[in-house]
Amino acid sequence: MLPKVKLLAQLVESGVVAVIRKVPEDKIESLVSSLINGGINALEITVDSPNGFTIIKNLTSKFNHQAIIGAGTVLDSSSAKLAINNGADFIVSPCLNIEVIRTTLRYGKISIPGIMTPTEALTAIENGADIVKVFPADSVGLGFIKNLKGPLSQIPIMTTGGIDLNNVSNYIEEGAVAVGIGGNLINKQLISNGDFQEIEEIARKYVNVVALARGGK
Repeated sequence: MLPKVKLLAQLVESGVVAVIRKVPEDKIESLVSSLINGGINALEITVDSPNGFTIIKNLTSKFNHQAIIGAGTVLDSSSAKLAINNGADFIVSPCLNIEVIRTTLRYGKISIPGIMTPTEALTAIENGADIVKVFPADSVGLGFIKNLKGPLSQIPIMTTGGIDLNNVSNYIEEGAVAVGIGGNLINKQLISNGDFQEIEEIARKYVNVVALARGGK
């Protein structure tokens, strides 16, 4: 088991967290392999998916040394505990829930609560969150990230919601340490068609764009 500091470093290494929601179980391993081959090593499995906790357990067992596996859409502390018991190394919420943060920290995992205001961002960090997730990012826009980083530059931000190849570099340049990408990466039609090579290429494009944006700072 990697120490938390190394898990955090791995999570932000590629700068891309793949958000996997309601993908057929018989396609999951092929999807994850394609994402990892494309350079993404942080995978968020949403627990609103059927058998989400079991999927986390299986992926953690199979891809333990290749990717960090986390749980997304975690709404309460019992779900956080269940996800951690099944191997999740990070817990992502769409909103700010202090008890979820506390449970996550109690077991030495990475806490990423969702926030929408500076007050929520600071409250999350004061209660031990490791990163805050601005969600939905496309609702508040780039200006919010820039303005939030002004007085609260010490707070690590991940942006999720509406991120695509056309705007991902902008969020990184404004100071996001990582971006969460769902449907624009986890393309349901490509998955249905079994076109995992194309998903790998899309993943690689995101990783390359993020790397270029970081280098341009």
